[in-house]
Amino acid sequence: MKTIIIILLTIVSCSLVAQNKSAYTFIWGGGGVFARFNGDTSRPVTGQLYSNNPPYIIFSKGSSNICDSASGKLLMLSNGYVIYDTLGNIIENGDSLVPEKIYNHNALPNSPNTQGSLILPKGNNGLYYLFTSTISDSAYTFYVTNGGGGGAVPYDLLQYHVVDMNANAGAGKVIQKNIPTLTNVKMSKVGMMACRHANGYDWWLVKQAADTNMMYVFLVTKDSVILKNLQGFSSPHFGYFDLVGQSCFSTDGSKYAYLQGNNPKLFVADFDRCYGVFSNPREFNIPVDSTTHPVWILDSSAIGVCFSPNDKFIYIAQDFHIYQLEYNEPDSLHAWCKIKKGADTILSQFAKYGQLYKGIDGRIYIGKFGGSGIANSVIDHPDSKGLACGFCARCLRCDTSGYGTTSPSNMPDFNLGAIAVCPPLGINNISDIQEELVIYPNPTKTKFQIKFKIPNAKKELYNAIGQLIFSTFKNEIDASGFSEGMYYIKVENAVKKVIIE
Repeated sequence: MKTIIIILLTIVSCSLVAQNKSAYTFIWGGGGVFARFNGDTSRPVTGQLYSNNPPYIIFSKGSSNICDSASGKLLMLSNGYVIYDTLGNIIENGDSLVPEKIYNHNALPNSPNTQGSLILPKGNNGLYYLFTSTISDSAYTFYVTNGGGGGAVPYDLLQYHVVDMNANAGAGKVIQKNIPTLTNVKMSKVGMMACRHANGYDWWLVKQAADTNMMYVFLVTKDSVILKNLQGFSSPHFGYFDLVGQSCFSTDGSKYAYLQGNNPKLFVADFDRCYGVFSNPREFNIPVDSTTHPVWILDSSAIGVCFSPNDKFIYIAQDFHIYQLEYNEPDSLHAWCKIKKGADTILSQFAKYGQLYKGIDGRIYIGKFGGSGIANSVIDHPDSKGLACGFCARCLRCDTSGYGTTSPSNMPDFNLGAIAVCPPLGINNISDIQEELVIYPNPTKTKFQIKFKIPNAKKELYNAIGQLIFSTFKNEIDASGFSEGMYYIKVENAVKKVIIE
């Protein structure tokens, strides 16, 4: 497999004082428990937005929020199913952001899965995209109501909504709603993150597929959301146990990491911010160690992942452990360091660790599953190796919380700047990633001929929005019956873009 050379010549950096302030506040608990940064290196101040007016607003693992980029003022909060303003009101047209059956699944509608929602600016005009990953009514009936799929319940719908924060005197309004972006595909419940495009203003949105290691990569601009790349890697194979897990990008945007559920594997790949392409995949075995719990004896979980600010280390959260990985250290005995084993409080009150979030103050904040506890743990010096990273048990407190804390909101790095120069895209850059799959002629008006290392492997044809429209075990696909446009052919875990003329 050939390497895509990613040239990062100059990254526009911002100081802490002059930075984009879209992530100045993160929501990390029911009732709008928040942590607000001060623009310096001190820990954020904490509080609760909605004390008892109104009660029972749930923000859990699937929540997201965004602040004004200039002032740092909190603009909106979403729990993945509803959008709220800062007074606790549902923004006009901001309810029912997922199909009816999953919306009514819980008495208090909220997304229980990590990275269930994500908010991105839609240009620089007060408009915002809210992306939600969910399950259609028909799939809900098959998998949940009727118990189909042998216990697996993949999501099959990725959609977006557009919020105008100029409307209603700044209180906001949803002006576009439930716009499908991916339909009828098996997606992981977790694993949705964005990285700033190399141009400094557009975004790459990455969504993980289910029961495979495949990524859908969308180009998000102020005008459109377009599926640009669909890439898969043969290993590790991520299954359906995806109630928890996380994806993230490195601080400079050049690497992507993903882990999931009870699969003790970490996937890391290079990422090209110019063209939205992954390369140089690596797989790491996350340590499996004993716990301090009498029931869960071994900890083989994979819950949260986060790069250190200097991108030298990757931090891993399991149910009962926090690890640090120096991923460029060739000796695995020296690469892994156990930062914390066991609960950060008495066992009866411990709610297990959750997803990880790198704050703008350079610390890493450790989420938890939930519970009534009002404090979360922090890594104070994540650029330092080993125990010098400074694990601080329950050091982020919210003493006013009557709801308890969970995990920080799902937010990208809003301060990643532009790359001064993008290298020209050679004709073979993308195809070389999966050179074992050969498709010709491409483009075609008639038939695609397919050569693959396994001749009798299943060949699948997907349309531009990721819908499976045809499959065969033959080594050709008759394209004459399909409309002109861009498609994808997938064979095993290799995927190539094709054009029908």
